[in-house]
Amino acid sequence: MHSNLDIFASLATRIKASIIDSIILMALFISIPMVMGAFSNSESTIKAVVMFAPLLLLEPFLVAYLGSTIGQFVFGIKIVRVDSRSNCPLFASFFRYLAKTVLGGVSLIYMLFSRKHQAIHDHLAGTIVLISRKKLEKNPALAKYGESEQTLSREYIYPSSFRRFILFVVWYIFSAIIIGTVTETVATVAISEYAAAGRLPDFVDMLLSIVLAVVFIALAVLAAKGYLPGARRKKRLSTMK
Repeated sequence: MHSNLDIFASLATRIKASIIDSIILMALFISIPMVMGAFSNSESTIKAVVMFAPLLLLEPFLVAYLGSTIGQFVFGIKIVRVDSRSNCPLFASFFRYLAKTVLGGVSLIYMLFSRKHQAIHDHLAGTIVLISRKKLEKNPALAKYGESEQTLSREYIYPSSFRRFILFVVWYIFSAIIIGTVTETVATVAISEYAAAGRLPDFVDMLLSIVLAVVFIALAVLAAKGYLPGARRKKRLSTMK
């Protein structure tokens, strides 16, 4: 009923919105103790509670009562329930935020596997993330921040989203172990200071992080499209000659 009109927020858009929200939270995290220190001599426990409150409460309350965080509002994003298209209730918003915080990027990357572009925390909370129709009517250019419902090639039979995702996780862990082992072995042989320091040089550590990030994204894309061993797509018999 709804899907023909839905424009789902893209992965890139949600990441950009999260960056804005992170900057706002960091600013609050730094400024609140400074303000409290200037105007209050309250106990450190109270200061700690007030300092961490925005981190724990801001997003769930904004999502529950306004339908989006500040960063999401900038991109015209609306978080709604899958079944009713109403705002996510407060308890579910807290649960969604907790799952999002714990799972991090792994949750977001699941959007590549989900027909409705849902992250894992969206599935758990029963939400979808749309480009707001009201905002689209006022500003049609916001449509560029969204995507239509995912469709897979009808020429192939695909393993379930869950299986493709699990195989992605397995292959990434395996790849990370191999890459880390090879890097440490090469560093031990080529860098004399490594054995004494007991840690990789900063430039090698940074390079390793970049390589692992690229591998993470590449494997996620391959798995979502059904190319990884163990979860490959198969040609439909009806399309074979």
